[in-house]
Amino acid sequence: MSRAFISILGTNDYLECRHKFNDSETDIPVKYCQEDLIKFFCSDFNKGDEIRIFLTKDAEIKNWLNDGHFDRRTNQPISNTGLKERLEKIVDPILIKPIGIKEGFNEDEIWEIFQTIFDSINEDEELIVDITHSFRSLPMLMISLLNFAKQVKNVKVKGVYYAAFETLGSIEEVKKMPVEERVAPILDLTAFSLLQDWTNATYDFVNYGNVKMLNNLVKHISNSSNITDPAQKYFPNRVIKKLNQLVDNIALCRGKELIEFDYNNLKNEIRQLYENKLPKPFSYLLKVITDRIDNFNQNPEALIIKVSQWCFDYNLIQQAITLLQEFTISLILKNHNLDISDKTNREIISQSFRIKAQDIPEDKWYEPAAGNVELVRKILSDYLLSNLSPSFNSLTSLRNDVNHAGFLLDAKSTESIKANIQQIIEHYKKYLYRNHAHQPIKSPEK
Repeated sequence: MSRAFISILGTNDYLECRHKFNDSETDIPVKYCQEDLIKFFCSDFNKGDEIRIFLTKDAEIKNWLNDGHFDRRTNQPISNTGLKERLEKIVDPILIKPIGIKEGFNEDEIWEIFQTIFDSINEDEELIVDITHSFRSLPMLMISLLNFAKQVKNVKVKGVYYAAFETLGSIEEVKKMPVEERVAPILDLTAFSLLQDWTNATYDFVNYGNVKMLNNLVKHISNSSNITDPAQKYFPNRVIKKLNQLVDNIALCRGKELIEFDYNNLKNEIRQLYENKLPKPFSYLLKVITDRIDNFNQNPEALIIKVSQWCFDYNLIQQAITLLQEFTISLILKNHNLDISDKTNREIISQSFRIKAQDIPEDKWYEPAAGNVELVRKILSDYLLSNLSPSFNSLTSLRNDVNHAGFLLDAKSTESIKANIQQIIEHYKKYLYRNHAHQPIKSPEK
């Protein structure tokens, strides 16, 4: 995996200073923060890695090349070693890549800058980014660009840094300071890039019920955490793994697993997560998650509504149809103390719905209903079967339509299918929905 240092060079006549990062502090004052940033974060760069310095024509003249600034009184060039020559003394010149960009004075030029920087980034690259001298809107542009590159080119942002020279005071105040006393802190702004990841993870869950990105972020927390207790260190990872299991069970229509899933255990572990020292965005996302699963429990009548509504909300229409039908069959089998895993039993319930809806006489019944007449008679008088029969048979038609991929002559439109599903869910609520007791998940009181 290649690595790259990305920086935008400014046009000011910068003052020399030293820099500090965490507990490390440089000894020799430098004019350009890029010199120390590269010493701090790119000391192990080698062939295949790049130092990319983006510069306007003006920045190239003034700070990339030598003697680019002029004394205003004499109009004579000021002796100065430009960044190019300085970097060549720090790293192998073959790693250094200057890239010209527009000034960014209008929207078109800003988009050109975006395109130029984005095109320079390789697939799967690790990036270290300096935004110290980014002009006007460029820091915001850079953060947005990095987020875009993470999605499109699968890059990893190892660090975003800003050398805060202004903490030393005004330019006139700094000029009066001895050079060796000018120590500017380097701020780690990588959290801004990470916040974009949390934003994307939240968006994926809220809109699609997808926890893949959240799972990756939690792994990052576990790997980078300073917590030494393994049980506590990987606790968030375990919780999200369980959440991912729930999401997969819904997406793959694992009805038995959904009925047997320990929802209370997941809720309790989420409660415990609130007590851990987690990134703030994770806490907010947990609130979104808990709101979505708060009413999930193992009561099959309540569960069928929650799961089917989840599927509908996240556009898992085929799953909604399948789970509604199969849960309904299981509910009626449980009402009659019959094995919900027995294939023959399930076929009897399915046939009973059809017999009820079409008023099929007994001499027209097929196996296995024909061989279980007394049982079918009993089932036909079942309260749920009687009231859910119209919806169940509508689901049969929808399931057939969807499974044939809309190639049948009477295929419904997507809008019609969705409207029918929502109507069926509302019809189910009328007969199944109960105010089952549950313990809401709440964050600790502040």
